[in-house]
Amino acid sequence: MYLLTKQEGKIDSGVYASVDDEGTPIIQFFVEKDDAIMYNTMLEALDQSIHVTEIDDDMLEKFCNVTGHAYSVVDEGDFVIPKIETLEHLILNRDSLP
Repeated sequence: MYLLTKQEGKIDSGVYASVDDEGTPIIQFFVEKDDAIMYNTMLEALDQSIHVTEIDDDMLEKFCNVTGHAYSVVDEGDFVIPKIETLEHLILNRDSLP
């Protein structure tokens, strides 16, 4: 699995999240690296400086349980685009964790 982080390869640097319709942060995990890169490229075009970072599949749920954040999994070939609300550059860093 892959997710977007503030610093390359460093999950503890801050994790990028989109928001749902109620404004709840949702960490997006991508099954395929190419899909994560495509999403990141759209964000980079909007001056968002984040990086694709790999995480072990078995760590996904543990990570979200520890941080208390919801998550979604973007399956291979799913096309997702950043929502306007997400463009506020929502980075969940360890200072904001419970």
